[in-house]
Amino acid sequence: MNWKHWMGSTALVCGTWLTLTTLTAAAPYDIKKNDQAIIGFYDLETKQTTPYPSGVSPYAFLRAESADKTLFLFQDDYFDENFQPYYFMNAKTGTSEEVELPENLEYLRVLDQDHLVARAGWDTFHVLERQGNQFVIRDTVKDGRTPSVQWIGPNRFSLIRDGVADWYDVQADGTFAKVQSIDVNKFYPLTGDWILDVSKTAVIRNVETNQTYALPNKRTDQFVRGAYETADGLYMQLTEEDETKDDNRSTSLYYLDKQTGQIKTLVDYSDELAQEVLTDGRAIYRANGQTTLLDFKEYLREPIAIDDRTKADTVFLEKTPLTPDIQLTRIDGTTEPLALQKVTFTGDVDQENGVRIPTSQKRIYNTEYTVAYTTETGVVLKDTTRYQHKRYLTATLDQLKEVKEGLYTYRIDLGQADVPVSVFRKDGTRINGAVSDENGMLTLPLGTTGLLGQPISFTIGGGNVFDKETTVQRTVVGYEVPRVTQSTNTNFKTFTYRLESKTDGGTYTVYYGKKKIATVPAIKKTEVTIPYTDQLAEYRIVRSGSYASKSLSLKDSVMMSSVLHQPLNDEQTTIDGALDWDASYGKLYIDGKYTAYIDRKKTRMFAIPTKPLKAGQIVKLVARKGTQLQVSEQRVVAAGNPTLKSYTTALNSASTAWKVKATKGKTIVVTINKKRYTKIATGKTQTMTFPKQKRGTRVTVHAESIKLRKSKTFTLTVK
Repeated sequence: MNWKHWMGSTALVCGTWLTLTTLTAAAPYDIKKNDQAIIGFYDLETKQTTPYPSGVSPYAFLRAESADKTLFLFQDDYFDENFQPYYFMNAKTGTSEEVELPENLEYLRVLDQDHLVARAGWDTFHVLERQGNQFVIRDTVKDGRTPSVQWIGPNRFSLIRDGVADWYDVQADGTFAKVQSIDVNKFYPLTGDWILDVSKTAVIRNVETNQTYALPNKRTDQFVRGAYETADGLYMQLTEEDETKDDNRSTSLYYLDKQTGQIKTLVDYSDELAQEVLTDGRAIYRANGQTTLLDFKEYLREPIAIDDRTKADTVFLEKTPLTPDIQLTRIDGTTEPLALQKVTFTGDVDQENGVRIPTSQKRIYNTEYTVAYTTETGVVLKDTTRYQHKRYLTATLDQLKEVKEGLYTYRIDLGQADVPVSVFRKDGTRINGAVSDENGMLTLPLGTTGLLGQPISFTIGGGNVFDKETTVQRTVVGYEVPRVTQSTNTNFKTFTYRLESKTDGGTYTVYYGKKKIATVPAIKKTEVTIPYTDQLAEYRIVRSGSYASKSLSLKDSVMMSSVLHQPLNDEQTTIDGALDWDASYGKLYIDGKYTAYIDRKKTRMFAIPTKPLKAGQIVKLVARKGTQLQVSEQRVVAAGNPTLKSYTTALNSASTAWKVKATKGKTIVVTINKKRYTKIATGKTQTMTFPKQKRGTRVTVHAESIKLRKSKTFTLTVK
């Protein structure tokens, strides 16, 4: 946590060292606002508000504050970029003083009326001392690690980086004094020599003795919300993320016995504790627009929970009298009964002659009531009790004659209100459930896709609500969704789907959006072929007929990336290609004869060596991915003549080279007196070398293929 997080919480972590004149015993003040405008400083102890000083913009920005939240440094930079004065304010007296401060500093802490701590850049820290209405730099500490800042006490802070925390005091003369260095990656101050070390699992640590104490539950993401040290022990209030709470945080209160080293959990995972605990033991509650300051003895006696000890999920006969037994629990663990006139009730309860009883209407199902108690600090404690009434089951499913395969909503008159009905597959898996309304009408959405011909069970009533439970069965009728057992992409020209079904009936229609592409009878085994498209995500196969249509999307139903690289000619010595990323394997055929196997686990891009092919041969790649096939097919063509370009226009008796550029892979041939000098062409400009020749010698150059197809021949005579 960096220094910005601590600026708003200095009252939580102020320590016990006093080397400057600070007022840590004073009550803290809240900055009181009306919308965005500051109107004063609220004393948490006296509950009085000191008016905000006149003559200072109420929209000034807070730049720093003292540990006890009685002195504040504001800057008025709201309207004028060229005039942004600083004001030193005393919350107790409501007075302000315009002061001059050095520019380009980030102010971290007000120490007293005459001293400030500020930061310059990332590595420099200053003590500023008052001279009249000006503050000038009194002392400087530099830390090249660009550390984070944590305040340990009113005038003690830590610079932490790279596993080391250096602790500094600001002394009475306004100078820095290094106190000690601690090996720690991340920590939160508690009080005095105590810290919460969260470098790994959170532990309590005494930096003087280096002794650590494990928390009752191993936790890693806690941070400090306050601590109070006594002669015998240390109280610690720690907070962590908790999605089950309204503000996504829960707080725990622990006590460390210094004599035994044992840590006791006083309150665990609560959102009803005080928001702040100061080092002098005072606790600050902020609840429902109310702020309350308590001393620690009062804090330990604060209510933390209420418990309605009427058993949850209790089954009552209708009109059974219900007298809740409410118990109050305080932070210190003590309990006491709570009078019913001190609490309020909401939910499914009636009140007759001061006695609360369950409602007696005809429709009762999972009824509950909530009891609430408001503490003097404004915290509202709640507890909820649930109860049910047992009833006689008369409902039946006689009106449900047929259950169709697919997604349907059935409306059935059960003849009884509030009856639960659950639907199960034959393996016991629950499909859905619903409860009949006040008129006994059941509205039951039911999805039975893929359950054609299977029995499903309906259970009616049961549990704590009814005296019995009945079960009836229905067999699912309708069409199957077509199953694709094989799909083939043939040379990016057609897609062929092999469809299978347990039963005949209806038709299969391929749709592109609303456009019909192909239609075939839906028999147990059939095939449908459609033209190639790159819009398969918009295609679907629909089975329709006597029952409701069933649809199957063709998105990603064929492979698209298994190909032979083009073109294949009669001079190639390898057959090159690539498999789809998701393919399992590929097989290569030449004129229908199996030639090679390509294992996708070993390679995706392949180059299969081969003897020179013959023009007119058919080379086919068949790739497979589960039920998907892709066929990529090419006819071998005759290779064209190689090309050669000459960049040399004359040779003399001293010449030994000819610069040319020829088709990559072909052979460049220089011929002199029937003697050949050769080199494989790179496809780029290259130099052919040969011995010096006499004048009048005839030199030729050309490119040729493995089948001796030749390029244009260039001839030069040595001059």
